[in-house]
Amino acid sequence: MKLRFVGSTSGGGGCPAVYETDRHTYVVQGWRIAPDDPARQDLRDLAPTEDAVEVPRQLLERFAPRQPQPSPSELLTGDDFNALFRDFAHTARRLETLTHYDIEDERESFDQFLSGSDVDLGWFAPWLDTMRRQTTAGRTVARVRVVPAKLTDYLRYELFLARENTRAGEDIRYLERSLADDLVLPDRDFWLFDSHTLAILHFTDAGTMLGAEIVTDPAVVVEHARWLDAAFHHARRYEEFVKEHPPR
Repeated sequence: MKLRFVGSTSGGGGCPAVYETDRHTYVVQGWRIAPDDPARQDLRDLAPTEDAVEVPRQLLERFAPRQPQPSPSELLTGDDFNALFRDFAHTARRLETLTHYDIEDERESFDQFLSGSDVDLGWFAPWLDTMRRQTTAGRTVARVRVVPAKLTDYLRYELFLARENTRAGEDIRYLERSLADDLVLPDRDFWLFDSHTLAILHFTDAGTMLGAEIVTDPAVVVEHARWLDAAFHHARRYEEFVKEHPPR
């Protein structure tokens, strides 16, 4: 069974927390009720293979599942997704957590990077043009990439590309996985636009993006904004990080 961190009200790591599993179930981490606690007498039909934990009401109010995993038809894709980057008014911030993304347009240039040859970035031009327009207009585009201590080939490729991102005005920062875990950041990718529209990104196991789940629930948005604030505060800027981790 694999767990995906959903959220915590601990404020600094540990319990209480909620996780989603790959078995379409949820795991709640809380305080175990001691065997001599009188409350255990009120538990109904507790089997030997089961246990009970205590969690604050706030945890379930903020992180209890409100709906099943969105269907593909509910995910924003294509030009509808791209419009988010054209239409935001002030800020677009992202948390990136995967070690590999499978993006069809960049596969050829990724192979070129791995082979050590010149890298054709023609496919990258539309994104960079959009970023230049937005940042020249005074808008902010920023992201934190959560990375392991040893970068994967794809993360080195992303670091290679980040030079162009930053030249186009993006603020790219890097946060080591161990520190992200200490900060209890979620294991999922998302964009937050203007601090009110959340786009949770869904991927296949291979890293191909399925689409974006749009969330505007204020409580959920605020929690993701808090995670972003913590990530940006502790992350290192591209210019500093790349000196210690040259992509080639």
